[in-house]
Amino acid sequence: NNPLQIADDVLFARETIINCAKQHGMTALFLPKVSAMQAGNGLHLHFSFQDVSNIKSNAFSDASRPSGISLKGESFVEGILNHLPSLLSFSLPTTNSFRRMGPGCWTGHEVGWSIEDKEVPIRVCLDLRSRRATNVEYKLSDSTANIYLEMAMILSAGLEGMKQQVKLRPMLGDSSDVLVEPMPTTLQASLDKLKKDDILLSVLGTELSTAYVAVRESEVNLNSKKTL
Repeated sequence: NNPLQIADDVLFARETIINCAKQHGMTALFLPKVSAMQAGNGLHLHFSFQDVSNIKSNAFSDASRPSGISLKGESFVEGILNHLPSLLSFSLPTTNSFRRMGPGCWTGHEVGWSIEDKEVPIRVCLDLRSRRATNVEYKLSDSTANIYLEMAMILSAGLEGMKQQVKLRPMLGDSSDVLVEPMPTTLQASLDKLKKDDILLSVLGTELSTAYVAVRESEVNLNSKKTL
């Protein structure tokens, strides 16, 4: 599928819902967190891919491998994990977004992945019948994100992993020898990671990256003043 068309469809669907609600005297909210007693609203993204030579085959899956994921699929997932702390500044771009994170919120709070575990940020999904890996779900995303910029950054991170053929780390909880990195818990912390992420900054370019960080940091400062 065309990523640009998918982003367009998400935007059109949201506009349709907003206008339908308005016609009935209601307001459609897409806020990440509206109540401290509820998990919140997300906009999870799912990724898989096909080989150009065989578009009918899911190139993310490989039942012969222990993980059930192809080598390309593993590198794609690891590419996302390598940049996940920075990616949050695009997929969770508001102070409110980070209120949806944490244990019990179905988002995860550590940098890692697992199979069919809804408490991790990167979840590999299985077909219910065949039990084969079908796609990877990026869970730390909500409707306050610019869907175009967000998808561009996530895909860039995954493709960089494939380009470098990076090895996928063990699943969360699979090895006690692996040091697990906690995820940023604030927008500012994620922006600080982005400022040091040369790969994502190069994708954005100097002008856009400077503007994006400035706009997001202005939101952080505005919200900090509101809480004083």
